[in-house]
Amino acid sequence: MKKYIGLEDMSNVNCSSVLRVIKNYGGLSRRQIADITGLSWGGMTKIVNKLFEHGYLVEEKGEASAGNGRIPGVISMNAKRHFVLGLDMNKTGLSAWVMDLSGNIKKEYFSQNHFGDREGCLENVFHFLDRIIEDFGKDGIEAIGVAMQGEVDEENGISIRFPGCGDWRNVPVADRIRERFGVEAYLAHDPDCMLFSELRHADGGNQILLRIDRSVGMAVSLQGNILHGRGLLEIAHSIVVPGGKPCACGLSGCLEAYVAPCIREEGPDTEAMKEMVLPLALTVYNMAGLFHADRVVLTGDLVKYQEVFKEQLLSELKKLMADQEVELTFISDTGLAVRGAALFAAERVIDSIKV
Repeated sequence: MKKYIGLEDMSNVNCSSVLRVIKNYGGLSRRQIADITGLSWGGMTKIVNKLFEHGYLVEEKGEASAGNGRIPGVISMNAKRHFVLGLDMNKTGLSAWVMDLSGNIKKEYFSQNHFGDREGCLENVFHFLDRIIEDFGKDGIEAIGVAMQGEVDEENGISIRFPGCGDWRNVPVADRIRERFGVEAYLAHDPDCMLFSELRHADGGNQILLRIDRSVGMAVSLQGNILHGRGLLEIAHSIVVPGGKPCACGLSGCLEAYVAPCIREEGPDTEAMKEMVLPLALTVYNMAGLFHADRVVLTGDLVKYQEVFKEQLLSELKKLMADQEVELTFISDTGLAVRGAALFAAERVIDSIKV
């Protein structure tokens, strides 16, 4: 294991720093880049020229102005190279977005995901990715970020379990993608991807995201930093009604026992949604208090039907949270997970750049 930081390491760190600044601020002049990063003029120029050479940056030259010299050129991320791919992998379908490193969407894809077992599901994913990589060329995709339901070991890129696939156990999804395509791949829990996507528009603070469909997933951000850890925030089988409805897990009164019946094959069940409101309100109240949340985001398939339960939920929360100021946001954007997966991959590319 390397135990020292050499000049090449420092150069790569500075490259990452410059890219991150330009990504966050948009187009900047050389002077602005030097001022924001704290790099010397010579150091900044060397780093920027490296990034030009490798196609990460482009410069729009300024025009000469009468009597005032040349207007400084504007340096920005190259929107035509170094793409990332975000994949939202779930039991009902596969969706993918290809983005540049600034987060601009280049192309969107969707496919059904009908499978009988683990290998059938993985083959669906591989064929889907084959089509995308063929469109952008073998070297066009820098990294793939995968948002997955179920239990995920993000650090090792392993999907522990995947809802709807009985023989899915400890599948090294990231390694399988790397081996098949020769592209770096990263795995993340889908609520984390959703929250990561949403944090682009947030002002810091503590935030909770609840993805609600036939189960419940949760992600938490404390002062802009998402909490990670295998099984850390699994709340679907937390008891919200002691001695309540029986759950498929064998317990009674789990949150999932009240959420799962709300969406059936034939459509939404309004009576089940009304029965779900108090258990959901108690969950929001407890989690907001535990993490001192400033904002709670509700998203997922169930939120599409918010007109059925929103007013009742807000009424219950008003009773429970009389002394707490928590913003509650409903988001029905189906692209949160796939966008977050792509943005997550872009961050990893920028963090690990070697030029």
